[in-house]
Amino acid sequence: MSRFMFVTMMLAVTVAGCDRFPDNGLQIAALLPPDDGCFVSADQEIRLLRGTYDLNISSDYVIAALVQSFLISNALEFQGEQANLQVDNFDITMLLPDGSLLALPDGLVNPYRVTTNAVLPAIEEGGDPSLEVAFAVGIPASYQAALSALIAAGQPSILLEIRAGGTTFGGFSQRSAPFRWPVDLCEGCLGIVCTIGDMENLCLPGQDRQPYCASFVPAPP
Repeated sequence: MSRFMFVTMMLAVTVAGCDRFPDNGLQIAALLPPDDGCFVSADQEIRLLRGTYDLNISSDYVIAALVQSFLISNALEFQGEQANLQVDNFDITMLLPDGSLLALPDGLVNPYRVTTNAVLPAIEEGGDPSLEVAFAVGIPASYQAALSALIAAGQPSILLEIRAGGTTFGGFSQRSAPFRWPVDLCEGCLGIVCTIGDMENLCLPGQDRQPYCASFVPAPP
């Protein structure tokens, strides 16, 4: 488990002067769907190309972001690893498809910050970036009424501009470049007819590829 550490001014100056962490050491590479067992892995091959949020389900729109760290290990015999990175937030901005800011009613902020938690170990020089999955609320359910009004106005999609943020074990802040994620909005597009007695055990019903029971029919005799 990661732990934050205070460093003396002398140590901070030494690290900053000799091995400063780059501003692009943290990146979002993709958004991932859960598999049939409700599991998401950083090394899975399946990627989502865009999202779908069915507003008939009163729930948050959840994202599983594949985050990468390019920070190189700088551990010394007398100093622990400082380049491990704890990602703990996403700054999210809702945009229209043309890239302009989405205007929302009073009481709904845009952009907004949500929490997450993932630890990315430092890498060896010349090695591949370390990978981890960071879960977070991408769109709070409290925004659903405003998004329904957007559909009624003939605008059935938005962009989420997502920037991951975190802090290295050595106390350096990191912020990723923006990752733009298109989300199609609908009301009922993922609803299906279920048989009474069916046990639905879906991870994220009402979003992306996960349907939900919109109506029921009696089980056959």
